[in-house]
Amino acid sequence: MKFFTNGLGQLIHKIESEEIKALVIYGPNQGFISSSLSLIEKKLSLNSSNYCAKDLTADRLSMIANSRNFFAKREIIKITDISNTITKEMKDFLSKSDFYHFVCFIAQDSLPANGIRKFFEEQQHLAILACYFDNEQTISKIILEQCRNRHKQIDEEALFYLKSHLKGDHQIIKSELEKLFYYTHDKTTITKGDILLSLSQDLVASGDDMCIYFSKKEPLKLLKEIEKLKQQSINEVLMIRALLRYFYNVYSVASRVEDGETIDKAIKSLSPPIFFKYIDYFKQIVRIYSSADALKYIDVLQKAEVSYKQNPSCFDLFSIYTKLQEDSIL
Repeated sequence: MKFFTNGLGQLIHKIESEEIKALVIYGPNQGFISSSLSLIEKKLSLNSSNYCAKDLTADRLSMIANSRNFFAKREIIKITDISNTITKEMKDFLSKSDFYHFVCFIAQDSLPANGIRKFFEEQQHLAILACYFDNEQTISKIILEQCRNRHKQIDEEALFYLKSHLKGDHQIIKSELEKLFYYTHDKTTITKGDILLSLSQDLVASGDDMCIYFSKKEPLKLLKEIEKLKQQSINEVLMIRALLRYFYNVYSVASRVEDGETIDKAIKSLSPPIFFKYIDYFKQIVRIYSSADALKYIDVLQKAEVSYKQNPSCFDLFSIYTKLQEDSIL
């Protein structure tokens, strides 16, 4: 069976009823993967254990998946760093669906249509969950659903502005919406004015230079820009989110160009559009980075946001830049 992000609720129901015994979860949206796994654990009250795919054989997984604890409580067995290949022995084990715990295979990126992905799609008691970045239509549905859950209305102008500016990683979208609902806790209708006052969208413009210096590998200018933003009381998590939005755009345009589209047409597809005075810089950057490069940046920046939240007093955004340089990603 195959599920997409909007079918997560149905997938959880099937896991709870044990119609689905094992799952492959994959895609570039690692934020949604993380939040999906957390939701599965919470909804089904599952403990979790983690294993690396290269250390597991079918026989060892069979033993782990059927090993019951003292309270006979089901667990989610998370298997990371999977590849597209799957052995005959592993296929035989999974096809029987004869195991106690729930097994989840986690990929760090997209998977080809064949191999493990095809096998899980075709099996009755197995499933895949594809996690791609949310588009405007998906984001609009998320916003409206969250508004209904909180008995709020959102006017048309506000909805258009919000869905145009919230993009990319599911965790960022969720965090920004929670901030908006907190700000409008005593209001029944959300307006564009509420959004402008509560969300960090001003950073999209004021952080453009920072994103350009980061992308063009100009450390001295980057360092000065970070200090300027700090002086404006903009903390580093907002800078990270600006960089994430920037690299989501790089990823989107680079992907289209790699599929044969012209760079000008690909840039015109972005919403909100790139401010006209920054378009030439953006073109230069897109010519430097492939879609795969952009995904590497997105992954590092997502982890950087988590690191900031865990210990903001010891966090330094410029050190993320230097680490990227040392790791030869830049």
